[in-house]
Amino acid sequence: MSWPTLSPRIRPRGHEPTAADKAIKAAQQKKAIKELWLLIAGIIAFLLVVRLLRLALAALFHRRCSVEPSSEKSEKSTLEEGVLPGRTGKASWRRIPEAAASAFRVVAFRVQVPLGVGTATLTELFFICGYIATMLSLALTNSFNLETWFFEDRAAHLASCQLPFIVALAGKNNIISLLTGIGHEKLNVLHRAAARTCLVLLWIHALCRAVSGLTEKFDFSHAWMRWGATGLAAFTLATILSVRFVRNAFFEFFLVSHIILVGIFIIGGYLHARAVDFGDYFWPALVVWAFDRVLRTARLLWNNRGRGGTDHEYGTATVELVSSDTIRLTMKRKFGWRPGQHAYVVLPTVSDLPTEAHPFTIASIPTSLDGTDGPSEKEVVFLIRGRRGFTGRLREHANHHGQSRVAAFVDGPYGCPPDLSGYSTCVLIAGGSGVSYTLPLLLDLVHRARAGTSEVRRVIFVWAVREADHLEWISKTLYEALSAAQSTSLAVEPHIYITGRTCTLPEIPRHAAYAPSDGSSTPTSPSEVEKFDKELPVYSALKIVHGRPSIRRVLQESIDSSTGPVSVDVAGPSSLSASVSRILSSKLTSPASVLKGAPSVTLHVETFGMSK
Repeated sequence: MSWPTLSPRIRPRGHEPTAADKAIKAAQQKKAIKELWLLIAGIIAFLLVVRLLRLALAALFHRRCSVEPSSEKSEKSTLEEGVLPGRTGKASWRRIPEAAASAFRVVAFRVQVPLGVGTATLTELFFICGYIATMLSLALTNSFNLETWFFEDRAAHLASCQLPFIVALAGKNNIISLLTGIGHEKLNVLHRAAARTCLVLLWIHALCRAVSGLTEKFDFSHAWMRWGATGLAAFTLATILSVRFVRNAFFEFFLVSHIILVGIFIIGGYLHARAVDFGDYFWPALVVWAFDRVLRTARLLWNNRGRGGTDHEYGTATVELVSSDTIRLTMKRKFGWRPGQHAYVVLPTVSDLPTEAHPFTIASIPTSLDGTDGPSEKEVVFLIRGRRGFTGRLREHANHHGQSRVAAFVDGPYGCPPDLSGYSTCVLIAGGSGVSYTLPLLLDLVHRARAGTSEVRRVIFVWAVREADHLEWISKTLYEALSAAQSTSLAVEPHIYITGRTCTLPEIPRHAAYAPSDGSSTPTSPSEVEKFDKELPVYSALKIVHGRPSIRRVLQESIDSSTGPVSVDVAGPSSLSASVSRILSSKLTSPASVLKGAPSVTLHVETFGMSK
């Protein structure tokens, strides 16, 4: 018994394929491309259905924010007995769907797989490996024992037909995010995987052609062949320069080189494929890219339009240094956004290139803390850590000029942040500048509590920073939020950890916003002292600690004491996100615990795909 050989057989170019061979080859190429696009469309449709079902279920089971007196009394008596509502310590078959959902979240989104250059969730690996396996199987199957003549061109066809899809995955405005609700920053992981897979297929096409021998019709004396080689070289170089180290260390260089090299690849690939009547693979990618750019330009013009208000200065922003390495960028604009979304900031006088756009999370909310919509002209705030490149130049500008105004434009908002209003307990955990993500979530919860549109009853706000002077980033805003929450049923518990080796714990200041009504800075009589203290919000819940937070203890206590579903939102260093994911993958949120009445826990991690 002999096994069939699986090694590729390279057919010399001197062999002239028969008409039947050519017909089979053409049919296989069309079939492979059709099957690939049907599979991609099916996956997108499935994700769309899942999103619609989640929205429908959320609307169907959305409870009223106000608790009925009988329910409130029952809950109070249950708490007095030491047993939280719904927790009997016995498994209940009614909680099987919640337990199954908890198991799926743990396996799909929280288990981190080390890859040497970082980590990936099982969901990311599933889609990445599935895409690679699909592309390779479609390229290499039905090739008569891997005879290169049958798959060398098919590999190029499969790779080229994916260009619009790859460009769409990288676009800020794309139909995939619109349908699935997955932000472009998360799709960027798939963008890189798809692009690298297509590069491998293009090299299979090129090497098989070259090793088999180029006839006079296909040698490099023809311009279309030289354009093909040029495009492939540009695509290869663009892929090499997109590795994580280059992206993180030289982002501006990566961005500019990526656009130029990909442009050369698409133009070169089009001129190469057009000669054999397959140029239609390439121009749709340019259409997708142009569509994204047109929308971004339109949004840029709309967000920065006219004066529109007495305090608005067209196309400018205020820059101020709030600590030794952090800048607050504030602008007033007439557009809305959701808490947790990010925008792209263009500062022509600070950037090396006037069109550079850099993403930052918006650290403010478009509404007022008193529960109203606030003025039409919104205060858009960014907290930016000065490191290298653009942010380093911005820090030097703020350090040299002090508080000043610079030309500024904003494009956004982008991202698909979670809606936290349906949870019972929210745990917001941030490290360093990650507070620009969790702070607006806290502000929005306070706003919703004042407006009566939230079911959240408790918020644990955890922020770890290196230096005590970093508290100046958010001190005023945090005090305002705590004050606004006093008149609601929302309990806010802020915990701030100073992680530096040495620090002087600051005293909680009596902010000017809470000064006595007569305008004096300090009380002068006992009665005035009493009046002054009554006007101040109670800050006994605010804890400032020197040391690192025990994330496990915070999560354990928050989950154990919650009377309903829990949301955990994390932003900051990757080590912090990995630690939270690891803790929430333990028995703390196991399906067995949920079966016995423990609340379901949902984890949201702020992710910028470019830096992952």
